[in-house]
Amino acid sequence: MTIYLDFDGTVVEHHYPAIGAENPHALRVIRALQDQGHSVILNTYRADLNDGSLEESLAYLNDPERNLLPITQHTPLKIHPGPFDLNEAIRFNKVFLDDIAESIPLIPNRVLDHGLMVDWVSVELELQKFGLL
Repeated sequence: MTIYLDFDGTVVEHHYPAIGAENPHALRVIRALQDQGHSVILNTYRADLNDGSLEESLAYLNDPERNLLPITQHTPLKIHPGPFDLNEAIRFNKVFLDDIAESIPLIPNRVLDHGLMVDWVSVELELQKFGLL
């Protein structure tokens, strides 16, 4: 399955242009998806900006300390995510893991005192329930 992975608000807290604090459990679940053979493609608004922030997000994800398999593919422009619906994901062989995807579980940011980010614990449970992890 193709995983379209957002960055700000999904892997890290929103703090653009800086890279926000790491979202707990994000990297562990992303690695588990990679280990199951799913293809991860970065799908971020940073690609739209042509200011070096896309490269910064790829460098962040590909830092060996993050323990991910290399993520080298990205969309040339942000693709607006469809709803977080794993029945549809299985049907179309793609899913958007993105804080702006309708119905994706969210939790409050932990470092910033405002905003929401993806709840990776809930996402992981859903992925397991549908046999994707």
